[in-house]
Amino acid sequence: MYSDSEEKFTKESKPQKEFDFQKAKRVLKRFYKKVGTDFYCGCKFSEDSEVQGRLKIDFESCGLNSRKDNHRQTWIEWEHIVPAHSFGSTRECWIKKDCESNGKLVRGRKCCQVTDPEFNKIEADLHNIVPVPGEINADRGIFSYGEIEGEERNYGLCDFEINFKEQTAEPKPNIRGDIARTYFYMEWKYGIAVPENRRELYESWNKLDPPDTFEIRKNEIIEKIQKVKNPFID
Repeated sequence: MYSDSEEKFTKESKPQKEFDFQKAKRVLKRFYKKVGTDFYCGCKFSEDSEVQGRLKIDFESCGLNSRKDNHRQTWIEWEHIVPAHSFGSTRECWIKKDCESNGKLVRGRKCCQVTDPEFNKIEADLHNIVPVPGEINADRGIFSYGEIEGEERNYGLCDFEINFKEQTAEPKPNIRGDIARTYFYMEWKYGIAVPENRRELYESWNKLDPPDTFEIRKNEIIEKIQKVKNPFID
């Protein structure tokens, strides 16, 4: 799956002192363009010929549909498995009311991005970022992952469900372990607690969906860039 592309990726993606979310997305874009499928649905995507820099999803490759925002669902967006709200909302920068950037008042995540180096470091951690369809990224928001009764499919054939009332997102079985190990990593590395009442579930996901070849190689490549691996992947 990786062939010569992974060598090119690791050579081009050297550690940077000021590594932020925008740079992280550029690094991951080079990698995932070679992989060619998104994390949630397994949809193929490619560089859009009309909008420079955007990755366009091939709906027919995976049977993806939109729930209501067909335009946003067309594009790949970069999802934090552990949401930025989970590691940002308690920081001083997130609640600051007089934060400025380029002469304009900014709040929340934007304030943290311009004033808090530690937030930028966490936000840019490559272990926690994956490519997903845009509308699903928006719908999932800050919801934690869990299991939802029934199989209501609001995104065509994509095996991803969201219960807005219970604020829960259910991923397909073969990425549940990936998600659990990311939560364990973020807790281990940054002290970000696993969501309340989810630890036992995520521990079961970790066992039921062990690391596959892709996840192991991705972990190795990210370690070369960030100088830290996810120790829960072996």
